[in-house]
Amino acid sequence: MKKILYLTLILGVFMAEAQDKIQRLLPNQQKFKDYIEEIGNPLEGNPVLLINYFAEKEGSYLFFLNETKSKGESYLTPKPKDLYAGLYIEDHGGILKQITFKDFAGPLSQPNYLLDYCIATDADKNKSPEFYLTYFESSDGEDAKPLKVIVYSRNGKAFEKSKITAWLSYQPDAKDGIEKDENFKKLPKSIQLKAEDLLSKAKKIVKK
Repeated sequence: MKKILYLTLILGVFMAEAQDKIQRLLPNQQKFKDYIEEIGNPLEGNPVLLINYFAEKEGSYLFFLNETKSKGESYLTPKPKDLYAGLYIEDHGGILKQITFKDFAGPLSQPNYLLDYCIATDADKNKSPEFYLTYFESSDGEDAKPLKVIVYSRNGKAFEKSKITAWLSYQPDAKDGIEKDENFKKLPKSIQLKAEDLLSKAKKIVKK
């Protein structure tokens, strides 16, 4: 019985460590506030999600997803917002920029994060994480609207951007289109499948 209890405790510690590897932090959580107080906000706007991914061989990554009030005029929404995101790695008490993203509201368009589908994982099991940014650009009119999954993955020493886009049509009987950029086509199959799965799940939400 003691051996079983001991093994259970060891397994519990192991699982807790595995769960702590990735943290999804929201503005109302104390850990989120502690991070912002300690390292600050490196981007324009206010963070709406902060993902912390500790990679054993690479260190502690911070993925900021920010929103800010748009400076431009919009006819689509009374409160247009611009999106900023950035991937950083903690270094000697500070952070080093790896790669950034931004997209702005237009007079007739508005980008929106789909936060449930913005994630960090290691789909190809190479001990180096990928970061997936999923967002939808709503717009006026009947044209097809883009739903995008952007993948940030390490290519050698630097992170590289890849993208898959679903062009969603709201016309009766019209088919949605899928577009993959050249970098996306070069990704390991496991990463492509992960991005495609996120795109498929997000599409169901957007088209409700």
